[in-house]
Amino acid sequence: MTVTGPSGSGKSTLVFDVLAQGDAAGPENAVSGCGHLDRIVAVEQTPIARMKRSNVATYADVWAPIRAAFAAAPEARSRGLSARAFSFNTPGGRCETCEGMGTVASNLLFFKDVQAPCPTCHGRRFHDKVLEATLDGRSIADVLALSVDEAQDAFASHPKIARTLGLLADVGLGYLELGQPLTTLSGGEGQRLKLARELLGGGRERTLYLLDEPTRGLHPQDVEHFLALLDRLVDAGNTVVAVEHDHRVLCASDWVIDLGPGGGYAGGRLVFAGTPAALAAHGTGVTAACLRRTLGR
Repeated sequence: MTVTGPSGSGKSTLVFDVLAQGDAAGPENAVSGCGHLDRIVAVEQTPIARMKRSNVATYADVWAPIRAAFAAAPEARSRGLSARAFSFNTPGGRCETCEGMGTVASNLLFFKDVQAPCPTCHGRRFHDKVLEATLDGRSIADVLALSVDEAQDAFASHPKIARTLGLLADVGLGYLELGQPLTTLSGGEGQRLKLARELLGGGRERTLYLLDEPTRGLHPQDVEHFLALLDRLVDAGNTVVAVEHDHRVLCASDWVIDLGPGGGYAGGRLVFAGTPAALAAHGTGVTAACLRRTLGR
């Protein structure tokens, strides 16, 4: 289901302030039916909880199996390197000058500190002994510099890693580098990364997913991939409610709730509820008009 409407019409309030709270009785903001679900997951465009060394690989839980793959390779075994040596969170194999960060803070009087490449490891995070141990010709630093799409090919023979990376690509994040800090992600990228992690950890629970403009910033081709992913969620018995403006998401929805007719004091009212086809044929307001222009009706 998609919740649409002009900016300020009450979409986020309805979804994330009311529906996200589950069943509630009362003359106002009453919600029922959530008892049929096992849980409600709100995936908003809020920053991911960020530790200073957190990156795409650590957040997606592929860093541990990648380190294990390096440790199992002949070059690492011949050097006596365990998976711990390939961690930038613990001493041993990491560069201690930057403590595995690859950068050091440069103190500028009267200005905000800036990050500069580590003068010892030159941004490669690890000691030379660790960097000399390769896997399929790549060092651990080389792997951190791979995009998700590139890493998916590089680790095709490791099913667990490849599955996770494939899901990241499905949500339109194939261009991100594995070592990219979470602090550099946009709100939309963070939301899709959170959704991918949810999908990876989800079991057989019936879940209501609440999404906040998940296609923001996506290329049209990536939107199609993302819609296929949402179809998989629904086919598995889950329910998805998305606050969205993208016409492709709107047209792919089973049901549309359009709020308005305007924003602020002119919003907060139900303008339309029904299928996308019915909205285009019989709806009133700006959303219906935009949809008709998109469909050429």
